[in-house]
Amino acid sequence: MLVQTSSIIASALVSSAIGYAIGLPVSKYFDSNIRMRLLLSPVIGLGIFGAAGVSIFHFLPLTAFNLILVVLTFSAVALWLSKGTIDPLLRSPASPGFSWLAVAFLLCLFPTFEIIPQYYGGSAGVGHPIWDHAKIAIVNEIAQNGLPPANPFHSETGSSNTLIYYYVWHFMAACSSVITGASGWEADIALTGMTALFSTFVVAWLAVARSRCAHAAWWVLPLLLVGSLKPVVRFVSGKWLDNWMVHEHGLQTWIIQAPWVPQHVFSGTLALIAIMAYMRILYCNAGRDLVLAVFMGAMLASAYGSSMWAGGFSLLLTLPIVGALSVSHVARAKRLLQVFISLSVTAVMTVLCAGVLIYEQSSILHNRKVVDFWVFPIFLGHHWFLDVPGFWLVLILLEFGIIYLSFIIWSLARPLEDIKRYAHIDRAFFVSVLAPLLCTQLLHSVIMYNDLGWRVLIPSILVMTALTAALFSTQIGKSTLIGRLTTMTAIILLTPSILSGAKSVYSNTFRFRVEGPETEEGTAFKASPDMWKAVREVTPPNEAVANNPLDLASVTHIPGNISWAILSQRRHCGTTVGFLRAYAAQLTPEQASDVYNFFVDAFEATATEDQLRVMKDKYLCKTLVVTSRDGLWGKPVLDNNSVYKLISEKKGKWRIYR
Repeated sequence: MLVQTSSIIASALVSSAIGYAIGLPVSKYFDSNIRMRLLLSPVIGLGIFGAAGVSIFHFLPLTAFNLILVVLTFSAVALWLSKGTIDPLLRSPASPGFSWLAVAFLLCLFPTFEIIPQYYGGSAGVGHPIWDHAKIAIVNEIAQNGLPPANPFHSETGSSNTLIYYYVWHFMAACSSVITGASGWEADIALTGMTALFSTFVVAWLAVARSRCAHAAWWVLPLLLVGSLKPVVRFVSGKWLDNWMVHEHGLQTWIIQAPWVPQHVFSGTLALIAIMAYMRILYCNAGRDLVLAVFMGAMLASAYGSSMWAGGFSLLLTLPIVGALSVSHVARAKRLLQVFISLSVTAVMTVLCAGVLIYEQSSILHNRKVVDFWVFPIFLGHHWFLDVPGFWLVLILLEFGIIYLSFIIWSLARPLEDIKRYAHIDRAFFVSVLAPLLCTQLLHSVIMYNDLGWRVLIPSILVMTALTAALFSTQIGKSTLIGRLTTMTAIILLTPSILSGAKSVYSNTFRFRVEGPETEEGTAFKASPDMWKAVREVTPPNEAVANNPLDLASVTHIPGNISWAILSQRRHCGTTVGFLRAYAAQLTPEQASDVYNFFVDAFEATATEDQLRVMKDKYLCKTLVVTSRDGLWGKPVLDNNSVYKLISEKKGKWRIYR
């Protein structure tokens, strides 16, 4: 078996235990309803633990004993700082029941199933999202060698070989791996599923708390399944859409993002909790602000440390605007000094928890440009004056149809009493939706892909989903104008939107199981754990291996060596060019291509003894793994060189040299 179900379950339980142990006491600041607090607690707890834990374990060995000790300490401090009566931000009169929790759990199995191995005959396969889970190599690196993590995707003499990436989410997966003994892949599967579930919990909390209706939680579940309307329009109209729209990578709904990029989903979810903490500091003169400021600082650090985009840029835009909108209220309440002190504490705590990450990631600025300005291209011809309104009137409507249109209806449908009661929170919701969308329109990242544009809007998606659920729970079926508009929107758009999302789920979860095909590389992938076990027996965890960057390339939709990334539990000295450009940020794009081409050429049978020496001495490849699929297989240079010697093999399958 490529993964063990028992290890996945154990890892999920460990992540949940950490979240609840730390987060449950702190949730008192957000809601008075204990059942609603149970929805919030795991994200709060993991958010407090994440970046703070990273900072601590830069100085402590990452062992099970130390992890348990740190978690218990955090839990005790959270209990102590949250003892007594606390006036919460919200007092929800309703909450979802156990049956809703059961259905929500089943829903969140979909993102989990998309990254577990699939079998067809004698072959094994994986869904498309596994490509973005090549970062399982980071989980294994942290679990085995601690912090700071070395770069598992590249090594080179004379370089620091430090990983430049936002890895707090992967650190938390590594923690469950250390405690349970699960592999990095198993821990990643578990935390992906729990992240989807916890994100669902937070969206349901916002929907129920804002609508004051428990039924809103039920609407959250189908709304999280919706996909883009583009496939629906193409099905109906053929190529009509492509005749006038730019073929730019589309934006993605929750059901796409949850399996592909759980670290960004966690960050975006935590960003919403941090915004709610910010609202309590700004608007609730209820005391204990300094304590909440400490917790908020830790959560901000984890949001940034899990995603530079969803928890970095989105909050960098949202928090100042929300703060500026609160100035008049804070001034009238004569709390300017009090709020300033609280926010200063938040800033100090954020820097203390995220300082190490900021220092590590800032080194990329010396070699690479990270972000650039643009106007998101919408129409053929690239006329910016058409693209600007087209982004809001065409693209967002197509990508986020039902939740975007319902958000507009909700903004016009709020009862007067709700406007008075929730005016400050609604302003934060508006900013949380609009600011990230504006960022997507005007900025894009240029490291590898436009991750900024795709991920920064996750908080927007979550808020629009929550408000749509709130709208549906209170307006569907009413005979008012708003009620009719809401009902028509649900009738017309909900089913095709869910079908679009279901198509993605089927493609990544069930297609290979149903349709196959059974291939030679799929069979080799299924058998590859034996090879990697032999590699681990002769290669210490702090050494790198050389393996063909394109081995088993047909297993994934993007050609690359996913077998190494998710199964080897060892570093690689020169991986696929996409991994090098994304995760070896100290290399320029040209240098990344040179490294990649060197290894591809070597494994295609052009390697000489001098190239093998470069591989070992320059790129620090202590172990060489050659399979029968490589052009290098059986070449005389492997048997007659002074660099590598054969130490293990499976006849006709693979050989290991050191």
